[in-house]
Amino acid sequence: MNTATHISWADLARIKKAAKAAQTLPDLSYMQRLDALAASEFGVRHFHELQKRHEQKVAAHVEMRGGAHFCRYCDFTFSDFDKADRKQHTDLHHCFEEAESVMGFHPLGYKERESLKRAGHEQLMSEHGVTRRQGALQVILAHYDRSLMRAIEGNRWARHPYFLEYLPGALAVSTIWNADVLQSLVREFGERPGVIAKGDTDWPSDVTRQSRSDAGKLESMTMRQGLIAAWKASALLPVG
Repeated sequence: MNTATHISWADLARIKKAAKAAQTLPDLSYMQRLDALAASEFGVRHFHELQKRHEQKVAAHVEMRGGAHFCRYCDFTFSDFDKADRKQHTDLHHCFEEAESVMGFHPLGYKERESLKRAGHEQLMSEHGVTRRQGALQVILAHYDRSLMRAIEGNRWARHPYFLEYLPGALAVSTIWNADVLQSLVREFGERPGVIAKGDTDWPSDVTRQSRSDAGKLESMTMRQGLIAAWKASALLPVG
């Protein structure tokens, strides 16, 4: 039994799918199967309680900013008093949850990305090559997270690559002024011209990522976590 309070939209969708299967508790109705599965897996009284817990988790991310509602998780401003706005936020929140469950991380919000980018540009001015390399990768990572966030908002995140596949395309159109750093990164990660448009940093919506292997995912996440941890340590921000 999973008694954890972290209940995602994917959990709700999975239980609904299982309850629709004829072989799942065939003597019960669909609603009874929903309740039985929710009770068995999460220790709740019924499926409605599971839904309420998820709604509470979503609501915990929302705060008032300047007279509007703002979701820290989605980086989205809306009015919770407006039915259409509320539905738009709910759909977007579910999309972010689904993307995070598959990709293994949540992209940085606007303020965090800008802070990461500033830190990267500062490190690009260092006399040390290792520091300049880290700074360049932090700038590109900020662009990557913005690209992924826009892909999630457009519900096309499944076509978006992990960081290591994004890098060669980004390096091909990079405007990083340190030629030695740029050339070094191209030697290290390769270059893939013609994918990302010149002057842009977003992964194109009509280009599908080449692969999403476990090895590529792990390597990308390790690099991403290292770059973020270094940024937070330099800015004295909490790493967790």
